[in-house]
Amino acid sequence: MAVIGAWGDTVFSVSRKQVKTFDGLTWEVGAKYATHDRHLKDPLLEYTGTDVEAISFTMMFSVFLGVNPMKEITKLVNAVRSGRIDRLVIGSKAYGKSKWVITKVSNQLNRYDNRGNLLAAKVDVSMQAYPDR
Repeated sequence: MAVIGAWGDTVFSVSRKQVKTFDGLTWEVGAKYATHDRHLKDPLLEYTGTDVEAISFTMMFSVFLGVNPMKEITKLVNAVRSGRIDRLVIGSKAYGKSKWVITKVSNQLNRYDNRGNLLAAKVDVSMQAYPDR
């Protein structure tokens, strides 16, 4: 099995029996500025610090790729509901300066069998940096 990365105990991996990885990762880093109006002059910008970093990606879960979609979705939803915080590591690189929290999980439940079992789903995951206090 090739481990691509992990967010705590959520492992992104690929093997002959199972594909559980992400696609389309976007990492946003920004800064905050205050705008000060001035009489008869252009407004003046003042740097006030960094904005909260954000990461988003998509995951495909399918029984045809060796993964139980509902089980994986439930793990992610429970992480959101409990406010779980962990490091995001891809390859040998830890992303960001701090740990991450999942702020949103959006599920597209694509395919079911004739008994109502979920066969395939597309999951969009949104995370934000959770700096040390």
